[in-house]
Amino acid sequence: MSVPNTLAAHGCFKTLNPEACRTLDRQCAWLKIPAGAWIVDQSANDRDVYFIMSGHLRAVQNSARQDLIFSDMMAGSIFGELSAFDGAPRALSVFAVTDSLVAKMPPSVFVEAMFSHRPLCEAVVSTLIARLRENSRRVGELGALNVRTRVHAELLRLARPDHNDPKRAIIVTPPNQSEIAARINTRRETVSREINAMERGGLIERRRGAIVITDALRLSAAIEAASSG
Repeated sequence: MSVPNTLAAHGCFKTLNPEACRTLDRQCAWLKIPAGAWIVDQSANDRDVYFIMSGHLRAVQNSARQDLIFSDMMAGSIFGELSAFDGAPRALSVFAVTDSLVAKMPPSVFVEAMFSHRPLCEAVVSTLIARLRENSRRVGELGALNVRTRVHAELLRLARPDHNDPKRAIIVTPPNQSEIAARINTRRETVSREINAMERGGLIERRRGAIVITDALRLSAAIEAASSG
């Protein structure tokens, strides 16, 4: 399904009047990003703000040992707003996981729009709060949980309830072990070892294209106990 090149299709702008959206549309560059392509480079000095219209992008912190995955961003998300405000270099790199369409807005246009349109301002503030909460959670886990429990927590976070069995949860099309490692700041070999141990212990079942957590409530309780112990 094609996505129109208008910010009116983005959640941050749905309450703006059509003429205001058209004015902003004309000031954006509309970029079709193929899967695998990088759109923002860590430490770059540009200050543009990006509104994701369709697709799936990922923000990572590049390092010599391995890239650390910070967040996955879907249609309706934004990124780059911090540099628009403070002028500092980018802190993360961003690439397209799937073919994506983004609107690139100049920083001066973004800042003016922020203070001219309250709904946009509120949407950006909500985004920043959500990211702060998520980063606080991740930092807390890195400090409080050992690697085994971080693997358990990440799998549980990726899972969705099994409507046929309330005890179970399912990860459909699970990420590979390298990706899980990059999410929780460990090595692929460690993730492989822990997932194999979970399977031997009956905590999970691996099926074609899915991982089933056999007792999500028990696993959640074990994670909670480890974080408070």
